[in-house]
Amino acid sequence: MPQIRAPYRHTPEYYRRRRAQARAEAEYVRKTFHFGLGGDLATAPAELVVGGAWILIRSIYQLGIHALQSHQAKQRRAAMTRQMAKVHLPTPDALEARRHRTRRKSLKEALRLGAMLMLIADTTSNAIKLDQNGKLVGRGTGLKGWLKAYCPTIPYSTATRYKRLAEQLLLLLSLKGEGAGAAMAWVLPEEGHPCPLARKQRKTASEIAKVRACVDKLLEFHPSQRSLGKVLRRELETTGKTS
Repeated sequence: MPQIRAPYRHTPEYYRRRRAQARAEAEYVRKTFHFGLGGDLATAPAELVVGGAWILIRSIYQLGIHALQSHQAKQRRAAMTRQMAKVHLPTPDALEARRHRTRRKSLKEALRLGAMLMLIADTTSNAIKLDQNGKLVGRGTGLKGWLKAYCPTIPYSTATRYKRLAEQLLLLLSLKGEGAGAAMAWVLPEEGHPCPLARKQRKTASEIAKVRACVDKLLEFHPSQRSLGKVLRRELETTGKTS
């Protein structure tokens, strides 16, 4: 039987494939390790030094920008704290302290936090902004923008849930409108915290006692946020009260 010879390796096609493979490998090395435009490894150390220096400069620049932004954010927060404290409204620090007081919120804590958010929301606006020609130029950021700027650790979705629950409870008690959140101080008083705001609601001591007794019973029978929210919505629909 005649012996079958293997194909001859050193043909023009073989060398063409080898050159194409070498070019592909050089291109891969260049893209992966930045070893020069032509894949010349001799320039690698110098280019690594240049590339490393550029990365260092860029990192220092980004750190500087971050530090500047952080400083500006602290200044804005301090200014807002002074502004809110001057008019006896919840400050960013007070809001975050209430939010992070306990990992798992009791129903009363959730309602108190919601009332604080109501007061803050009264100072913000979602209104449409127009220029001198009546052209739409934007819209107010509202509570969402306020939280993002001054209390970014509090998710807006969580804040909305607490705020809505407090609004529903106070509305059922016929306490609504701007500043209604302040009524929570005497509806759910905290031990050791005076609540002089009750006088502004024009409630007598007996009326306040009845409101507190009603709220205590309500929270006793509906101890979860979901259960309380459900009964509040039902009662508001039954009584025809709307926000």
